[in-house]
Amino acid sequence: MLGDSQFIKLRVLLDRSLLPLSVATTAILFVWLLYYSGYGLNPSDEGYWLNSMANPFAYSIKIPPNFFGVVYHWPYQWLGGDIAVLRIANVTFTMALGWTISFLTVRHLWMLDWSHAAALSVGIASLTLVAFYWWALTPNYYTLNFQSALMVMIGLLLADRPRRRPLVLAWILVGVGGWCSFMARPATAAAIALVVVLYVIVLRRKWLLPMFGAALVALALLIATANLIGGGITGLVSHMVKGTDGIALLGGGHELSHILRIDWLETNRSQLATAALVATAVLLSIFIGAKHKLFTSLTLGAALIVTIAIAMLGINLISIKLSTLFLVPAFTCLGAMFYREGMVLRSQNPTSIALALMFLVLPHLLALSSRVNYWSIGSDACLFWMLAAVAFLSPLAQKGRSVATLLPLTVLAQLFTASVVNDFMLNPWRQAKDLRSYNAVTFLPGGARLVLSQPFHDYLVTAKARAHAGGLEVATPMVDLSNAPTLLYVLEARALGLPWLFGGYPGSNAVAVKALGLENCVDLAKAWVLIAPDGPRHLDEAGVMASFGAGQADYAAAATFEVPAIDGYYQNAHSQLLLKPVRPAALAEQSCREARRSRLDSQK
Repeated sequence: MLGDSQFIKLRVLLDRSLLPLSVATTAILFVWLLYYSGYGLNPSDEGYWLNSMANPFAYSIKIPPNFFGVVYHWPYQWLGGDIAVLRIANVTFTMALGWTISFLTVRHLWMLDWSHAAALSVGIASLTLVAFYWWALTPNYYTLNFQSALMVMIGLLLADRPRRRPLVLAWILVGVGGWCSFMARPATAAAIALVVVLYVIVLRRKWLLPMFGAALVALALLIATANLIGGGITGLVSHMVKGTDGIALLGGGHELSHILRIDWLETNRSQLATAALVATAVLLSIFIGAKHKLFTSLTLGAALIVTIAIAMLGINLISIKLSTLFLVPAFTCLGAMFYREGMVLRSQNPTSIALALMFLVLPHLLALSSRVNYWSIGSDACLFWMLAAVAFLSPLAQKGRSVATLLPLTVLAQLFTASVVNDFMLNPWRQAKDLRSYNAVTFLPGGARLVLSQPFHDYLVTAKARAHAGGLEVATPMVDLSNAPTLLYVLEARALGLPWLFGGYPGSNAVAVKALGLENCVDLAKAWVLIAPDGPRHLDEAGVMASFGAGQADYAAAATFEVPAIDGYYQNAHSQLLLKPVRPAALAEQSCREARRSRLDSQK
């Protein structure tokens, strides 16, 4: 048995080791995600994101109505279109924002020195990586939306610092964040602006003038963006109106009337019980940790080792559902309210309450206008839910005890991150199972190199070789009726109508006709067409082609590709057919104009 002196030495060693071990765990999680940034490629959404970044000024209509491609266009060009490097930059920037907001929150509300606050906040910030849980590492409007909210909240927290220079920079950051939010999801930008205004009016009226300054920064950036896109503010509004009409026409549940809605949290008794047990364990480690310090330290150390094992070995030791990411912080706050006759609730100050409420609602605001359950989309930003718990529990801050109080939340955040990200690496969105098993190195436009599953690699390589052998050249305009935007990006073709002509929705064909109706007949006349007659989400070839005066007889088959089955997306393998125009360009242009005149006459 251990003697008293040995027992004390062991306890001291554990106490001194936990915080460095926690920092090392976050570093492992971060490097883990960076390493696998070069793995996998989505056949649908990623093609849309990449096509939007590569040429964001080519489309007269934006469906959905956002402009994220404009924001990411220059980083895309600076990095030469290298997808892996883009992903690394995206993850790194998001993690840096997450660490910054976590650090500022902890320093603002808890009694901690700089080094302890930095170590604890980097562990909490690991939840930032959950934003990429469905392997959406390539820059897109989801991540831009999250990054925007982080920037706005960082600006507000910096504004509370006494020095003048950070105050100016803080409100510039709020303005830039507001502009980015509009570019990603306009509905979210409006909601966040309202929250900021309420925060300032209720708690910080002296900030009214700086807030207007932030609004001017956002407006200036918006005007500059409108001029870049073309047509100024009028053109920007036109894009928005067309995009809103188009998303309603799609019939996929994105209608304007569905923005303000209440979704139920998708959970079951088992998940509720698990969340309650985990929250109880966290509360016990906080409230009785001083009395049973060795046991608490051993438990937290074991949790960190499990977290590292999940990341390094890829084993699915535990399965954390997305609903748990909200339930555990919520149950933890609920349980803390009963500690010492409600001391936590009674000791709240206006700032901690306001921050807790803002953090609590932000994930839902980020989901506004999405057709997917708001809780599911909101879980991308689950870092805010944990920060809401950090703000709510701030009355527990005591000199010498703050580290021990926050450490269980930090370890919990890391364990959740490892479990969620690992689960989706085993089952990546719209890709073959187990990302770690991919071994086929694939060369893509811009010198990019990704490691893909062998079937998907073979499909892309074969398609590119056959298309070029059939006469397809770089930047050739193409109408994709097969629902394959990623293939168009790999072929380096110029997608007409939209970066992704969405298939599989009730109004997909109508949206394709509307979008292509805004294209120049000169481009449509020389455009190639990609079809998939047996594809699960293909568009109506005859109807859409007829809208610009063409038929399949006006094309010759240039190449055929075999699309592999993908669990959850392409249930069965199917063929794609690449069609090359054979009509004289002048005749095709005339036919296109006649078809448009005929359609306009029929609508009168």
